[in-house]
Amino acid sequence: MDGFSLAAATATDIWDIGGVPLSQLDPATVMTADSLVDAALSGFDQGEAITLPSVEDGQLWADYDAARMKLMAATQTGKPASRYLSAK
Repeated sequence: MDGFSLAAATATDIWDIGGVPLSQLDPATVMTADSLVDAALSGFDQGEAITLPSVEDGQLWADYDAARMKLMAATQTGKPASRYLSAK
């Protein structure tokens, strides 16, 4: 599969192994592993390369990705930005 999924917190044993029991997390921020997998697979089936199972507004990713690409394009110059040039 050529994609990945991002989630805030997923109810797995990794929390206990890492020293932060699930009981210390706000239950409203924890997704079950089954829900995460179902949502991620649904997103992949819909053609999403990156799924955000807990994000309701899919436009947030599109806006972020567009800004990221714009920033990357802005780095493609061999000159320092004018704000970094000292006044002489």
